[in-house]
Amino acid sequence: MPIRWTFLLAALLAFTIPMTAEPPPADDPLLPILEPVLQPTVTTLVEQYRANRPYQLDDFPLAPDRFANFREDVISRLTKSLDLAYWTVRAPQGKANTKPHLFHDRLLKKIRHHGIEMEVHLIELPETGDKIPVVICLPNTTEPRPAIAVFSGHSKNGLHDLIVNLDSYQSGVAVRLAQAGFVSIAVEKLDTGYLSRTAPSGIDEQPIASWRLGMDKVTRSVQLMASIAALEMLASHPRVDETRIGTTGVSLGGWLSVQAALLSDRVTAVADFGRKTVFIPEDASPTDLADVRDKCHIMPGMFEIGDRNMILLAYAPRPMIAGHGRRDTGSHEQAPRYFRDLFAAQYEALGASDQFEYAIHEGGDTMPADVVIDYFRREFGTATQ
Repeated sequence: MPIRWTFLLAALLAFTIPMTAEPPPADDPLLPILEPVLQPTVTTLVEQYRANRPYQLDDFPLAPDRFANFREDVISRLTKSLDLAYWTVRAPQGKANTKPHLFHDRLLKKIRHHGIEMEVHLIELPETGDKIPVVICLPNTTEPRPAIAVFSGHSKNGLHDLIVNLDSYQSGVAVRLAQAGFVSIAVEKLDTGYLSRTAPSGIDEQPIASWRLGMDKVTRSVQLMASIAALEMLASHPRVDETRIGTTGVSLGGWLSVQAALLSDRVTAVADFGRKTVFIPEDASPTDLADVRDKCHIMPGMFEIGDRNMILLAYAPRPMIAGHGRRDTGSHEQAPRYFRDLFAAQYEALGASDQFEYAIHEGGDTMPADVVIDYFRREFGTATQ
């Protein structure tokens, strides 16, 4: 996709932040000529987006045949947008790693922490040169167990919050899953924490996103390469039941958990606690819109489908729990219309109401570890050790 469309997308993606206009110079001879015939470019872009997107909120729920076309359309555009067609995993057979030619798995060391056996690995991506740390947490049994891939949300500490700090906003959920009897793998956010310039804590998201755009690559593409590699590592691990693999995450990690599941058939259940907001609410005025704060969310061309909730909806009708924290004001305002009710109606139209749950917890944009663990116990039948 041409770079100009990437920057157009960046202009469109928005959070609702009031903007104040500068008063015009008193001696401007052009203003009275141009003002009657021009409008802000942001207004033009939003009008075009709303007029041309093929799926409107009121179109849903779709009948099963139309939804199948929608789902195929979303996944096709997602793989094209991120240039990940060669990374997709369809109908895998058995435990064999399906992508050994695309990444290298390097085991660095085995340790014990929080009473859990851990394997510290590097995912090496020859295509981009990236080396992403991941940690596999193992329960206290040698029997094959269900496994959960845990993707980091926004944080200065990323992987550290999933493995070391059990009191972080991510609740050290990879460790807690292992303590509950699951194998887990925690994946670092590739512009954060141990991969930042101020490691082990730091955020380099904006400069990395800008450089990758200039090099015709987007952050989300590389992050999902690491996510899919982590799923293949789980599937091929001798302690994993490869038929029972889930994904989860909070904040950005929630979005990654669904997007990885759209690209990999390894995933059989998702617990998504990403922020339940959209970029351009239906009632938002173009004058309310400003630049997107988190550039790692840029995926060129995806606004041709609709807002970001449409991408997640394509996961239906497979098993999912989604939710948000009551103290996350943005999610609490937007989630009922754009996520909970929309998804529930579509799952019902597909005859799969029992496959979708929505949970509102008492926190903010935080990981409700107990809710996630309980969900995967019910889906995968794993008892507490």
